[in-house]
Amino acid sequence: MKGIAFLAVALASLSPTALAQQTTELGGKVRSGQEVVVASGETVQGDLIASAGTVRIDGRVDGDLLATGGRVTVAGTVTGDVMAAAGTTTVSGQVDGDARLAGGQVRVEGRVAEDLVVGAGQATVASGAQVGGDLVFGAGQVQMDGTVAGSVLGSTGSYTRGGSVAGSEQVSVQQREEQAPTAADRTLGLLRQYVSVLVVGLLLLWLTPRVLRGAAEAVRRRTLASFGIGIVAFIGVAVGLVVVLIVTILLTVLLGLLGLGPLAGTTVFAGILAIGIIAFLLFLALTFGAPAAVGLGLGQLLFRDDRGSFGRAFAALALGVLVVVLVAAIPVVGGWLQLLLVLLGLGALVLGLLSRRSRRLAEQPV
Repeated sequence: MKGIAFLAVALASLSPTALAQQTTELGGKVRSGQEVVVASGETVQGDLIASAGTVRIDGRVDGDLLATGGRVTVAGTVTGDVMAAAGTTTVSGQVDGDARLAGGQVRVEGRVAEDLVVGAGQATVASGAQVGGDLVFGAGQVQMDGTVAGSVLGSTGSYTRGGSVAGSEQVSVQQREEQAPTAADRTLGLLRQYVSVLVVGLLLLWLTPRVLRGAAEAVRRRTLASFGIGIVAFIGVAVGLVVVLIVTILLTVLLGLLGLGPLAGTTVFAGILAIGIIAFLLFLALTFGAPAAVGLGLGQLLFRDDRGSFGRAFAALALGVLVVVLVAAIPVVGGWLQLLLVLLGLGALVLGLLSRRSRRLAEQPV
């Protein structure tokens, strides 16, 4: 536990906020673009902050290196610490300080004089690699064929060691055992899903009756339009999330380069908050709101005169949601049918919201 806590703290320094702070605090050189290269024979005096699609260090950095990009390669010498976050990170040269590396794939082939901290999907300490301090990791897969002068601490799904460790070795290997769900498990899962959707539908029927009833009416009378709007709404929200993420990253990098570290941190927080709220609302709509709207629409086919009766509307909702849950449980095709119903319900909710807004505008005095 102590090693994993250290790993979390160490890798936190690679977050966007920390990167922005490092840009202002290190006081080093900043290089960015599609490609940043420190050529063989070149020496960078002082710390180097590099951000690019490809960052490659073939020469020498007399200080710390802070690098982010799609691919980061340290084939030369860094006399200080290395902090790198990339899709692929490779250290084949020499790091005289600590190395904190994060990425989809992290490979160490050279020498790290002090501690090596890794957070990755796949991490490799190759044969011939040397770690002068401790090796700490949290990764999906770890191949350790090098030499570690200190201890090894980490958590992984797969750990293979062909190298040597001078100190202690405390590695937690998490093995997942997949067991086929029993009939009782499936029944309990369906019951939980039914109750959850029914409770949320009841709350919507109580708090926003016009929206839910309007959505149910759209399910029955404007089925194709609801389905099409549901597809457009889902794609629109997904694109919006990506746009917010890109804008947040660009603003953070720009503010960091301008030396406005605190403002960059605020921008990151605001962007993450916005993404979280949008994603949470989309989750609620897809998981509970859309099935409830479709369920009420189906139930109203049997309980037509429900507009003046909350009890009859609830009965229609209970029956319709049961049909939706059972349809989603059909083997093989259930998942596809559930997707279609969710998109239908999402579009119907959008139409219900628009219908309510139109009524409000019509009721306002001129």
